Amino acid sequence: MVRSGLSFSGNESHVIFQNEKGKGFKDVSSISGLDLKDDGRAVCFSDWDQDGDLDVWISNRNGPQIRYLENNNNTNNYLSLKLIGKKCTSDAIGTRVVIETEDGLSQTRTINAGSGFLSQSTKSLHFGLGKFKSVTKITLYWPGSEPQEIGKLSSGHYSIEQGFDPKTIEVIGSDKELSPVLKKYDDRTLLAQILPVTSIFNLLKENLTKPVLISITRNECEQCHYQIKEWKESPPQSVELKILNINDLTVNNPDQLELFQITYDHFYDVMARSIPTPISFLVDIDGNLRSIYRGRIKNETLSNDIQLIESNQYKKRNLSLPFDGIWASESNPNARPLNFVEDLLDAGKITIAEKYIESEKSILVEDDVFPMLLQRIEAIKKERQP
Repeated sequence: MVRSGLSFSGNESHVIFQNEKGKGFKDVSSISGLDLKDDGRAVCFSDWDQDGDLDVWISNRNGPQIRYLENNNNTNNYLSLKLIGKKCTSDAIGTRVVIETEDGLSQTRTINAGSGFLSQSTKSLHFGLGKFKSVTKITLYWPGSEPQEIGKLSSGHYSIEQGFDPKTIEVIGSDKELSPVLKKYDDRTLLAQILPVTSIFNLLKENLTKPVLISITRNECEQCHYQIKEWKESPPQSVELKILNINDLTVNNPDQLELFQITYDHFYDVMARSIPTPISFLVDIDGNLRSIYRGRIKNETLSNDIQLIESNQYKKRNLSLPFDGIWASESNPNARPLNFVEDLLDAGKITIAEKYIESEKSILVEDDVFPMLLQRIEAIKKERQP
């Protein structure tokens, strides 16, 4: 049920309500841009781009499992406080902060550990100041300690260590060059667990003399037009390029389009949603899917990936991540093409599944549950008999 795009608890769409100044709330989900076809689970907030307003992070059961919504429409002043506990936890969990402004009004924020289902908003406390350029007073109620009072403080980012005066935090700001953490990476997925796809992508192993890049476009996709123009002016090297059009596939070869969709869903766990365009699949000379690119591809990126594959320096696990880390295990688990066959069966593609089994049987027979897969196919066939 879940794999087909349904949900155990029903589809929980994102909803945002606007405070009508004490006169109730108005549902502004649609006009805010948050009315997306997601099965939402949690939302959290942080000033990710450090420009003085809160950006939104949303987690979903389906794909995209993480969605980032950048807030770029704020021109008001703000106060952001990062607290450091000394007599309490270093994260200052439980600390309550009250600020006062010139109009005599106050705002209260508390640092919490957790703010939703499997989510945590930033532990920096954010206060919107409107047109006020400063606050007149700050009172910090540290857990287990006497309150700490701070006088007038201008708008900006600060850190406050328990018992000490505020210190200004130098921020990047939206108008400055982003740090490496915030830079935009190529939207590609280097597959740590490769998948044989010759029978799915209608390729012949004996004809694969160099890697193949299958790029899917659509007529109304502006980025697709830019990508095709770039490739015409500077064709990618050391790869056979196949450009397919969704509009044509929908009319002339809908079955093949559905197989591309199933392949995409297999890796991104996205159901009931069309694949984005442009999207490209890189297949090596052995007929294995090695990388998926969403959006336009730089020729340099593609060239580097091809060289890594051909030189056997393709450290799959490390390159499949956008950042360094420490692995809990030294071995890399093998891919399970059997799971892909299950996806084909779930989609009702029995003939294609059998063709895939015939093509990749030498790999599939190594799976302990392969006999059970064959039994399932026979059971499905029996059910379909008149």
